[in-house]
Amino acid sequence: MDFVEKIYERARKSKKRILLPEGEEPRVLKAVDFILKKDICEPVLIGNPDRISQAAKKEGVDLKSTRIIDNRKYDRLEKYVALYCEIRKHKKIKEEDARKLITENPVFYSALAVRSGDADGFVAGSSTTTRDVAKAAIHCIGPAEGTQTISSSSILILPDKSLGSNGVFIYADAAIIPDPTAEQLRDIAIASAEMAKRLLDDEPRVAMLSYSTKGSGGSGKSIEKVREATGLVKKDMPDLLIDGEVQIDCAVVPEVAKRKDHDSRIKGRANVFIFPNLDAGNIAYKLTERLARAHAIGPILQGLMKPASDLSRGCSAQDIVDSVAVTAIRAQA
Repeated sequence: MDFVEKIYERARKSKKRILLPEGEEPRVLKAVDFILKKDICEPVLIGNPDRISQAAKKEGVDLKSTRIIDNRKYDRLEKYVALYCEIRKHKKIKEEDARKLITENPVFYSALAVRSGDADGFVAGSSTTTRDVAKAAIHCIGPAEGTQTISSSSILILPDKSLGSNGVFIYADAAIIPDPTAEQLRDIAIASAEMAKRLLDDEPRVAMLSYSTKGSGGSGKSIEKVREATGLVKKDMPDLLIDGEVQIDCAVVPEVAKRKDHDSRIKGRANVFIFPNLDAGNIAYKLTERLARAHAIGPILQGLMKPASDLSRGCSAQDIVDSVAVTAIRAQA
């Protein structure tokens, strides 16, 4: 059974309610059709029921067994308005402004429903920017207790099964924090290691990536940041297999690791990549997906009180299915 099928199987074991606030999007509708046929979870569409039904008819998708919630008229709307006003009281949000935001933006509605416990997670981004998806998740769901940094990770599944965890890697952060501090990099690394442990069914082996390996690039600002972050992670999680700062070839090629880093803890067998900034992470993620023909799942939002996932606006229906399955598994925890 390949990684994706394992994800589906794990999601089925405890079916969770996952909200999809882009109900009129054809790719979302096709994804829902597949999710129902595979019995992965309980998908719920959010939006205008008439428009969603029309779009489904056009795509030949049967929504008879799918729940559709109209975020403009749902009987718990006032509950969510009050909740949003409470969450954002430091901004002195007015009720009418909160109501307008929630009724006009299904992503915010979905995030509040998840925060309230009326749903287990949400997936959006096929027609919504990452910025807006993250904003809804951060403002409405909020950070988990003790969490200082909300970030993202992506799952990359490569054809070459000799790399990573049978070809599977976690990349972070490729979507949220443009230029993380050393402390934020520490948080990203720890969250991503936990994600790997949860989803890859393997021991996390974390590479804190740089253009330098253990001082080979001198002492540039970026190198020092990665080096400091690595030290902070080791202090907080002394048993975690982590190396930094290291170059990508040292992280994934054992022969190179032997030459460049004799004392390596991961020994060229990394399955988690932590990038020094968003430029590096996003470029690497897209390059791996397009040039190495890797299958990408995510971005997965990390550090939230409850699970949510973003999507690339270039995603396929299959990408949406996979993100929903991963979100359902995370909700089981």
